[in-house]
Amino acid sequence: MKKRLVIGNWKMYIESPEEAKKLASALKRKAASYAGVEVWLAPSFTLLPILKGTKLGGQSVSAHAGGAHTGDVSAKMLKAAGATFAIVGHSERRAAGDSDEAVHAQLAAAAGAGLAPVLCVGELVREASGAHFSFIEAQLMSALRGAQSLTARLVVAYEPVWAIGKTAQDAMQPAEVEETVIFIRKTLAQILGRKEALRVPILYGGSVEPDNAPKLVADGGVNGFLVGHASVEVDSFIEILKACRK
Repeated sequence: MKKRLVIGNWKMYIESPEEAKKLASALKRKAASYAGVEVWLAPSFTLLPILKGTKLGGQSVSAHAGGAHTGDVSAKMLKAAGATFAIVGHSERRAAGDSDEAVHAQLAAAAGAGLAPVLCVGELVREASGAHFSFIEAQLMSALRGAQSLTARLVVAYEPVWAIGKTAQDAMQPAEVEETVIFIRKTLAQILGRKEALRVPILYGGSVEPDNAPKLVADGGVNGFLVGHASVEVDSFIEILKACRK
């Protein structure tokens, strides 16, 4: 991809409309000076309609188009609220009970409604035997089976669960990230074909901080980042964007 992509996942850190508008405005103003970087934000569902002029998405999406599904938010609802993408398969959603089958259905629902699916994959532990590669492969195969025609706008975010919440020093090192990105790209080529696989941005999302972002971009082979807590801290997020500029 021509531009690097940084997605800010606000989770439940930002609660009020006023706080959301202030943060989004500050990020937009400061990010404008970094050429070659595209910024997407995933606020809470309730904040989507109030944020304008920013590329927005849902932190998750229902597999269902409508009906008796209390608490769910459909892809069409997200789109009507201003979303252009949806995160599916995030490690926190998987930990809350989203199975591989559910992630597959959510991805199809998002893509079918015209939302760009941001598919999260990643191992629980990194094993010396290399078994974690089979785990990642199974997640990709399950989520994307039969969905080749729906994945023109697909983004893949690699988030090794074991690295989340660690310091930059203790998190995944650039060489390990690069090895995994190459593996993910090869697996995507098996599923989508080489030409389509090369178009898919692969982001990294395991404890991205200003301290490790420059090396991960330079040596990790990633096309950008999926950022959690640091995305609601203006100075930290801008430093990550700075690392991604071209």
